[in-house]
Amino acid sequence: MSFFKVAYDPMNRIHEEEIRLLHKLLDTIRNNGDIQTDFQLFFDDVQNHFAFEEDLMQKYNFFAQIPHKMEHNKIIKELQNIQQTKLHDRKFLEEYFTHHFIPWLENHIQTMDTVTAGFFDMIKAQA
Repeated sequence: MSFFKVAYDPMNRIHEEEIRLLHKLLDTIRNNGDIQTDFQLFFDDVQNHFAFEEDLMQKYNFFAQIPHKMEHNKIIKELQNIQQTKLHDRKFLEEYFTHHFIPWLENHIQTMDTVTAGFFDMIKAQA
């Protein structure tokens, strides 16, 4: 998966790391590796990613912070549910990440994150 670059470099760096960890997790799922460890690394990164954006949105009073945070919350809840109930199911995990999470992330970056990054770039936000 490649990703769409946004106008605010700190967000691009975060997206790059998240995609790297996602590829590592998918490799682990497909090759019978330690899902628990790689899932936790990925999930921690997602939470830090979202917190970074949400902190900046709040700090700079971004006009669309509520719907943006709602999308983040939806994904966090999904990942929490997976962690609690589905980590043993490799088929489900591959399906979820390949057919749900990746398309969601691509869309989220191309829509909400693009607008958010444009705002941060415009006001010269300090990360």
